Amino acid sequence: MDLSITPPRTFSEIHIGNTCHVQTAANRLYFAAYQDKIHVFQPRKAPNVLPPPCLILTPKKSKLARVIGGIVDTGFGHQMNSIMVGNLGNLEVLFFAFDDGDVGAYYTHSIARCIRTNSCHSPGTGSHRMAGPKEFFHDNVGLSAWGLAIHQQSRLLAVSSNKHEVTVFAFAMSKNPVEGQPLDEDRSPVVWSGQTALELERHLKSRTRMWRIVLPIAAEGHNIPSISFCDDENGDAEKVVAFDIHGNTWILDIWQVGSYPVIYRPNSTPGVNHQRLGWGVLVLPDSSFRETSTASECLGLPVSEIIRNEVDRSGMIKHAEFGGWLDITCSLYYVRDLAPDPFVFLKNRHLAGPSYHKVHMNALQATIKSAAAQDQTSASEEDDLSDVVDSLSEEPKEINNEHYVVIGRAYFGLAPGDRWRAITKETPPADSVLTDLEDPVHLGRTIVPCLGQTFLLRNTGEILAFAGSSAVRKGNVRPIEFCRAPLPSHLNKNFAILRTTATDVQLQPFNRKGTGIMCRTVLTHHNHLGRRNEPWDLHSQISERISMLLHVPELNLVVLGSLNGRVALLTLTKTVRRVHGQPLRRGFRVDWVLPRKSEEEKRLRPLCTLHGIAMSPVPDPRARGLDLHGTRPRLPPVRYRLILHYLDHSILTYDIARRVDDGDLMIF
Repeated sequence: MDLSITPPRTFSEIHIGNTCHVQTAANRLYFAAYQDKIHVFQPRKAPNVLPPPCLILTPKKSKLARVIGGIVDTGFGHQMNSIMVGNLGNLEVLFFAFDDGDVGAYYTHSIARCIRTNSCHSPGTGSHRMAGPKEFFHDNVGLSAWGLAIHQQSRLLAVSSNKHEVTVFAFAMSKNPVEGQPLDEDRSPVVWSGQTALELERHLKSRTRMWRIVLPIAAEGHNIPSISFCDDENGDAEKVVAFDIHGNTWILDIWQVGSYPVIYRPNSTPGVNHQRLGWGVLVLPDSSFRETSTASECLGLPVSEIIRNEVDRSGMIKHAEFGGWLDITCSLYYVRDLAPDPFVFLKNRHLAGPSYHKVHMNALQATIKSAAAQDQTSASEEDDLSDVVDSLSEEPKEINNEHYVVIGRAYFGLAPGDRWRAITKETPPADSVLTDLEDPVHLGRTIVPCLGQTFLLRNTGEILAFAGSSAVRKGNVRPIEFCRAPLPSHLNKNFAILRTTATDVQLQPFNRKGTGIMCRTVLTHHNHLGRRNEPWDLHSQISERISMLLHVPELNLVVLGSLNGRVALLTLTKTVRRVHGQPLRRGFRVDWVLPRKSEEEKRLRPLCTLHGIAMSPVPDPRARGLDLHGTRPRLPPVRYRLILHYLDHSILTYDIARRVDDGDLMIF
């Protein structure tokens, strides 16, 4: 089963976990994937949130999927791993991925139209017998598909798979033929298409044909459960950030021919500790972060309880080449109504480095003594902690690239001729040459930009042969270490990467001089009720997996969901401070963990796994269009509805908004 949510078309994209909830101008729809079908609901008010489905979608199975089969279930491979909803240009789409490699998409307006048509022509009949919409897109990525991403402005669909690669589907957007003028000082090699590498790159960016862009990661990589687009300065998709289960973060360029993937490696040996397995990733722009005035407000705890450069199990400081990390795990002591008691699980948890419980208690005792000595007089955080918190007069400076050659004259610090080192020297197939450049219609093609390879895949046999060649492609790919990659300045300045593992959350800036923020055990399986005879899939080795991520820019909010049945609400924050000598520009704080302790004590959280979360704006009945004269009363804050969908079909709903005066997150 799989679930997901999105906002109406007037709002920005919201990433989803396993459930889909769509709200359009005339309809409010909720999508839930059960095996090979998508059930479409029109949700109601509690307690009967989900009535019987009004439509059941059955995406077709491709010929290639019948040959490939499934990974999770070899006997029934045509089951959905994930679904999501987002805007593709001006139209909203429902995007889904199967265990046998199939991927497809529907337009949500065509789904709504079918629901209206069926209700008019056959009222009271079972919706699963009605006519359904047609998919506008269907393909196969060669092996079990997992991570999904949609880019609205660039009109791209991206899928990650167990082939250890990301496939980007770029739809044709231009009718203008590619200009044939030679490029100035084009010294790039001739590639399979018969063009030089720079000519092929220009043709790829022109979007005059449908492109299937394959971005393989290197041999060090593994299965990729989550991906996210990264924009350029104009808001167009420039790169894909992928997070594999070994904890490697990959930065993959979509459009540059001969480009190398950039890798940021985990802090421990892959596969040793399930706590370090990678499950979720989001690329967050600076506009998603909320301004705060102090470090404590930014990170959600006193500065004295922030730990710098926590050591891992091997005793090594985390990534010496990076600006440093601030550990804010003690902030869990300040989360209101938290079900897993941090005084218990943090004290008993076998974590390397200093004991969080000891750090917290020592800080509390120091605060009490300081307050008594000052006779209850208070001072600002900057005055009390002037040795560790300093106000910065300007933003942290970007990394100095003097040790690397400028990107325009070289690539990732290599000699000028080595940018094209990855270009394959193999003899190209006869049908790889682009012979339709002067034709009014350009046939769809497959391209592997890092190797400069182009393919015309016309039948199932050719597609299957291409799918089986991923191991060869991976052997030719050489990654560039994150510490050596001179990334574009707009990435260093305007973006950060949020990653989730089994129970932990990390926020890492692209700027290597910046400071990363980590919080451990945010969504732990700790059972404070002493329940016994729990099902096998609630065991911590299985259920501790933060694999559901929703980004709500309007609320400066990221929602994290774990299979263990809990959801964390993170407020994205930014400030200009120094903590323990490290510049703090962007961070986050854990505001809530749902269900709350008071709700779990009432047994509202089911004794089963969480299989989907969904979120969308709640329509305000008082909204009547534009108020040109300013006569209407001020409307309350925008409210979003969060839905938790459990394995036993239990539904928990929360309304979430921010207070207008102080910006605190309110839960209804």
